[in-house]
Amino acid sequence: MKWLKQFPEADQLVEMYPDGGGVSPLKVNNHIHSPYSFSAFKNMEESVRLAAEEDVRILGINDFYVAEGYGEFIGHCIRYGIFPLLNIELIGISAEEQRNGIRVNDPNNPGRTYISGKGLAFPFSLPADQQKKLDRVIGESNRQVARMIDLLNRWLTKQGVGVDLSVEEIMRHHAFKLLRERHVARVLRLKLEECTNSNADLNELLRRVYGGSPSEKQPGDTAGLEDELRARLLKSGAPAFVPEDEKAFLPLDEIVGLIRDAGGIPTYPLLVDGAGGKITEFEADPEQLRQVLEKRGVYSVEFIPLRNRYEKLKEYAAYFYAKGFTVSFGTEHNTAAMIPLTVSCKGNVPLDDELMRISYCGAACIAAHQYLVARGDRQAGSLPREEMEKIGHAVISHYFRVFLSSSRGNRLQP
Repeated sequence: MKWLKQFPEADQLVEMYPDGGGVSPLKVNNHIHSPYSFSAFKNMEESVRLAAEEDVRILGINDFYVAEGYGEFIGHCIRYGIFPLLNIELIGISAEEQRNGIRVNDPNNPGRTYISGKGLAFPFSLPADQQKKLDRVIGESNRQVARMIDLLNRWLTKQGVGVDLSVEEIMRHHAFKLLRERHVARVLRLKLEECTNSNADLNELLRRVYGGSPSEKQPGDTAGLEDELRARLLKSGAPAFVPEDEKAFLPLDEIVGLIRDAGGIPTYPLLVDGAGGKITEFEADPEQLRQVLEKRGVYSVEFIPLRNRYEKLKEYAAYFYAKGFTVSFGTEHNTAAMIPLTVSCKGNVPLDDELMRISYCGAACIAAHQYLVARGDRQAGSLPREEMEKIGHAVISHYFRVFLSSSRGNRLQP
């Protein structure tokens, strides 16, 4: 990250901005997906612009499997006055939990584990063997969805629906590198809407698509319709369902290693009560969960508070922060639903002062990590959290007080 290399040395920064330069906890959203994997946003600029309009001052991109959007993301963040955090999300298998039938943070698949990497290096780079693993996983995932598209086309022909989808068209216009079933549902919705002139026509066409059953979605509910198309056509038991191949998932220890090799912080996303209020076996006891994560070398966690009750989020977030973990929050935005970028709990309950402070301190740790990695400093993974927070506060302060004003006078490259 060329721009971070222009910052003063860490000790100078901390001296320049003691206690973070007096910066109060800023609004942070450290987990959004972009169109590079799938999101509610039509383009990268929209995600950053909307964040700025809500006064979100620190924003983290968190796409599945891909980092191709980092450069564009950084550029828009500089333009709109937002500090960028660079993350990634991977899905792996925890063999021990899978053998024992224990659900981790996927409520439907024992052993299936979502893991984020926070504060990755830019440009994104992996050793050849690690890049080969990541490419294989992306390839397996794309092949699965391509098989879905083939089955879907056969089903649509059988139902007399004059619509046809192609992998090439979806990849060219909607998916930058990673093909997901959400892309299929979106493109199918768009094509069905193009074929009809009224809501009544669309409902009649959907009835044929669904084999005679009516749609249950209201006109204009595009996100709901895409979810319905996925559920009725692409999920288990549906006509275009293709089961995931185990080759599409790396073992958990390999994912942690891959994230570290990419310069990032392995981070466990907690589901907590986000699946119908029921907590998975893996997450039921925070003390036991902490011990397992530490044993696996993971000292960072994140939450998507919108799916959590305030009381449960507060319990888990405060516990992990008190135990020395880096804690961050986000909104995902990995569906077609355009929700606010301001992080809040279930029922739109806002974060309280303590959660805002925890959120900002988490962002500061990750900002410090990005800064140290960009400068080739090997301390990035060894400094105490309190020291990382001080450096991160100073990095963020310098970004807003000095860097943005100078960069806008120059055509700075990310």
